[in-house]
Amino acid sequence: MLNLNEMKNIILIGSGNVATHLGIALKNEGYNILQVWSMQVDNAKFLADKLDCKFTNSLDDLVKADLYIASVKDDKIEEVISNFQNVNIVHTSGSIGLKVFKSFTNCGVFYPLQTFNKSVDIAFSEIPLCIEANNPKFEKVLLKIGESLSNTVVKMNSEQRKQLHIAAVFACNFSNHMFAIADDILRKSNINFNLLHPLISKTIKQIEKNSPKNVQTGPAKRNDKKIIESHLQFLEKNQQELYKLITNSIISNND
Repeated sequence: MLNLNEMKNIILIGSGNVATHLGIALKNEGYNILQVWSMQVDNAKFLADKLDCKFTNSLDDLVKADLYIASVKDDKIEEVISNFQNVNIVHTSGSIGLKVFKSFTNCGVFYPLQTFNKSVDIAFSEIPLCIEANNPKFEKVLLKIGESLSNTVVKMNSEQRKQLHIAAVFACNFSNHMFAIADDILRKSNINFNLLHPLISKTIKQIEKNSPKNVQTGPAKRNDKKIIESHLQFLEKNQQELYKLITNSIISNND
């Protein structure tokens, strides 16, 4: 039987961006990080030094723990967890479901919805945590851990989490790529990207209380064909194709 009060000793399987921020958050809340594993021993040591714990690049050298957190690349999760048996284990992926675990008594998902960078500090309490488990008792354990770290903890099944991850790619990864394109366009005219910061901030502020669709503006929203055509003439070919695609999507979404 799981003891909710004794799930304190944790091993981190991985040493990347998510593992780093999660490990620090867990340590700050009084959890005992026993060990960090990484394929690259230098990476394992680097994070272990931050967490004041042991490190290894051999899965055979891992000590026993109450919980194992697999925070590795999505295409490595199944391979890594296949090395474990009869342990309490979770992964941190947004797009990989519970089926990857196959035959564990207690397994689940502990997915922090955020973009992470090792060198950028972040308030973990502000990060939504999505929890899934293969049984109610383990779910209760994960919820308790999640609630100790974050102000927003949500139970979410594998299909829902996959949809959330796709939405996050659009909202974060794709939008950041748009910022990168905007920066490239401005650099050609020796214009500082910082001039767009107030506009970007205002856009984000608006959708805090409104549906994004309801606050959409711009030439595509107005279907201003003259402005759209003048923009296309200015852009490079690959940028033109992207501009057309997004413009048409906005126009069709006006209905």
